[in-house]
Amino acid sequence: MENLKIAETKHSIIIALNGGVIALQIGFNNSDKAIVRYLNYAVLFFAGLSIIISFFALHARSVNVKFKAKKYSDTNLLYFQNLAAMNSEELIKNIIKYYGYPDSYKIDNFEIDLSSTIIANSKIVKRKFTLFNDSALFCVLSVISFLAAFLLNALPII
Repeated sequence: MENLKIAETKHSIIIALNGGVIALQIGFNNSDKAIVRYLNYAVLFFAGLSIIISFFALHARSVNVKFKAKKYSDTNLLYFQNLAAMNSEELIKNIIKYYGYPDSYKIDNFEIDLSSTIIANSKIVKRKFTLFNDSALFCVLSVISFLAAFLLNALPII
């Protein structure tokens, strides 16, 4: 759950940063130079796209988790990236195998529900981190476009 909070906080920061970039760009949008106008449009496009991606990432997601196992992994059972690649049965089988449960251990519905919840949360967090990387890319492009427009507007040649 902590990774989910971190991912949502990162998206909130990106949204605020992009809002600031857009506010700066709108206040700076007074150039007659064509290249500066196009860079200003690029700032709006990239920052807007970054905000939209982050809003989608903040939206709650529902994930379908299957119980039927496909493979058994030798992975860290606490890392969300590894858990997102598993299904419920794989997680339970790996826990039984690596934490010394007896071979005769019977899996009950509570464990299936708990493992499904863990897998679903891991998939949501993995998706949020992936969307953050995409959003951060467009945020950086908007900042670079803004700086280029500011510098080109300051040059008397163009």
